Amino acid sequence: MWLIAAMGLFFSCEKEEIKPSPETLAINEFIWEHLNNVYLWEDFIPENVDRNQEFDSKAYFEKLLFKPTDRWSFITEDYEALINSFKGIEESFGHSFKLFLLSGTSNVIGVVKYVIPDSPADEAGIKRGDLFYKVNGISLTSENYRELLFQNTSYNLSFGNYNFEGQIEPVRDVPLVSEIISENPIHLSKTIDFEGYKIGYLAYNQFIGDYNDSLVKVMDNFKTDGISDLVLDLRYNPGGSINTAILLSSLIAPASVTQNKEIYSRLIWNEQINQYFLDEEGEESDNLISRFVTPEVSLDLQKVYILVTSNTASASEMVINCLDPYMEVVVIGGENTTGKYVGSITVRAEDTDFSNWAMQPIVLKTANALGISDYNSGITPDFIVEDDFNAELGTLEENMLAWAVELISGISITEPARIADDFFPKNTRTILTDSELKKQILNVDF
Repeated sequence: MWLIAAMGLFFSCEKEEIKPSPETLAINEFIWEHLNNVYLWEDFIPENVDRNQEFDSKAYFEKLLFKPTDRWSFITEDYEALINSFKGIEESFGHSFKLFLLSGTSNVIGVVKYVIPDSPADEAGIKRGDLFYKVNGISLTSENYRELLFQNTSYNLSFGNYNFEGQIEPVRDVPLVSEIISENPIHLSKTIDFEGYKIGYLAYNQFIGDYNDSLVKVMDNFKTDGISDLVLDLRYNPGGSINTAILLSSLIAPASVTQNKEIYSRLIWNEQINQYFLDEEGEESDNLISRFVTPEVSLDLQKVYILVTSNTASASEMVINCLDPYMEVVVIGGENTTGKYVGSITVRAEDTDFSNWAMQPIVLKTANALGISDYNSGITPDFIVEDDFNAELGTLEENMLAWAVELISGISITEPARIADDFFPKNTRTILTDSELKKQILNVDF
């Protein structure tokens, strides 16, 4: 009798099993179902992760990804912000910057790459090449830069001059308040007259379909100006719409290529989706092959000069890779491009209580007409030229553009800024910022 009573006491005190909330379970199911349908590396999704025992849906999503190959798929709780980012609409101060970690220290310094016109940074007089080292009076370090730079909607930036002895000489403090900004991806376009050459220059910072008409207008202006050469500046372009990449390439490519609607790229999905398109639509399916379009304006070029950095990603790399079979593509930059040969789509949890959730999984990889793909390590420049921040974009004092113009004209450019020392000494190391990582997305847009 005593034993039975003791057993009853034991079972009555046993803790009830804790399970994820019903919403978390529903989100986990949404993740599992759709990844197993569309994910490029569907065959590699682990089966030993129990979605009914995962309490953090974002962590669960990460456990299913094919790492380290997949560096880009992500999930968000803010669908609207995600879609706006593809349209160039984000809350921002308006200054795009690059961060450097000084070797042997934890000190971080930032340099402005470019400023969005009419943004808070522009109105505050911030320029390309300006250096900052403090936020709200606190020196930037490898431990605090994320919190100070990416978690505030207002702050005070301290700018200074680097004296190449590890010291920053203060210049001024600038208060900034972020705003919702709609950034035109056409940062700058102009025709450069140099020693009898007419050279078109386009700094293009994101592939956004809403600005396609503006892109055509830029090329029409170049054609009216009678340019003989084009410098396409994609150094800060993280990607965007495939359709816009096809349009830009078609505006540039030889007319015979666009008139014949030659193969632009081959789209390679996971095995089940590939087979579906083959069975339902055949080998010539628009979902398996994309083609050049016949544009309103054709520059009909045989050669194009493209400026790149490690931030050049996705649709930007696609333009380089897919133009290469049909024309000479001269790549100029100080480092390899990102190496993102894959594309993603937005999968939203529609008609649910968690419809603000959305995934951006990698669903396909692209290859050019010759079948070239998988450039994991990025595209290597033909000419190694550093992005040195010494002068404004679009000027012949700016290092990368000056090199392109030299290659076009065969004439050396020797302005002081052109031959200046590197902006930072060799013992600095770049930090890729969170905002840059987030934007390295090729958004498939059919």
